[in-house]
Amino acid sequence: MKSRTVVILWLLAIVLGVLAYFVKFHSKEAPPAQTKLAPGDKLFEELPIRDIYSVQISQGDDITHLIRAEGNQWGVKERLHYSLRYDLLRDLLGSLNDLEVTQSYPSDKQYFSRFGLADEIKPEDNKEEYLGAIKVAMLDQSGAPIEEVYLGKFSGSRRVGGRFVRITGDDSGIYAVPQTFPGVTANPKNWLNTKFVQISNIQSIGVSAPADSSFTKWKVSRPTLQGQFTIDDMSENEVMRLTSTSSLRSLFHSSSFQDVLSDDMVAELSEPDEKLKRRATITTFDGLTYVLDFWPHKPKPKDPNADSRLPDAPPSYNLTIKVSADLSKQENVKLKLIDAEQFQGVTYQVSRYLIAALEKKRDDFVATKPSSANSP
Repeated sequence: MKSRTVVILWLLAIVLGVLAYFVKFHSKEAPPAQTKLAPGDKLFEELPIRDIYSVQISQGDDITHLIRAEGNQWGVKERLHYSLRYDLLRDLLGSLNDLEVTQSYPSDKQYFSRFGLADEIKPEDNKEEYLGAIKVAMLDQSGAPIEEVYLGKFSGSRRVGGRFVRITGDDSGIYAVPQTFPGVTANPKNWLNTKFVQISNIQSIGVSAPADSSFTKWKVSRPTLQGQFTIDDMSENEVMRLTSTSSLRSLFHSSSFQDVLSDDMVAELSEPDEKLKRRATITTFDGLTYVLDFWPHKPKPKDPNADSRLPDAPPSYNLTIKVSADLSKQENVKLKLIDAEQFQGVTYQVSRYLIAALEKKRDDFVATKPSSANSP
């Protein structure tokens, strides 16, 4: 090869090398996008749980405020500051404190809805499956935000495996985490501690209708804890119906409620007819007396898409509790009184199943003795 040809080839190689250098290092094309956090990083470097005095959870039009009061007692603001499920709050804050990123996704705000992380629902979103992100805001004593996180769609199948999240102040993208946050909703009643009054060692039960003079009040009692209930005023011509009192033996022995109601909620939900109100007075062998007032809610409108052959769902009931005690009867009655008193002054929403035994009528317990046949 001639020396002139060799020189030309070397010059071409040098020119191509210079061009490649400028293309690689001086191109105006942006480098690949990256998120602030990488897989393995903690979602929050250190969450100051002791400084959190309230947690605000919102989704669409629903909102719940979990408030920390004196003595480190937490309550649900929308439910008269009633005590909450501390285990659910503890698990939420503990999970956020320990949470690590499993995958990161660079994403602009316009794509957040694909992961269930948009603030608002767009017309194209399937509202039956997607109600918008759940925003969890953790606030300090002054109400200033400490951290805010959005919980989106589940990243795994059948709500297992993980969830998509994003953090306020981090616009670099979204993250997948291995926690699904079960039970975390913006519905206040789902945060309530539904532990309810427990009534044991029942001695007598009486039911009346203070506003309905046509109601025949009744009372059953038993002489011992192992004895059978009988109607107090049973005549010689009456006999107790077999198994009619079996449901009374375990009444309120293991119970829970559905919701805690404000006065406005009671007025909105309740049947207005005062004659439907009932009062149950329950005494126990250890000296406690419970007075329970209960009355039904209005029936819920039937779903037009529901099977017409199915019966209407039974209405829920309002229930209030008052308790007193004969403190001279037993030494431990004072502790039982203190435990029961925490349920006073509140109107609870309960299922019909809970008070069904108290809706019985006197005729449900007794029958007329059959007349003896006359001998010929």
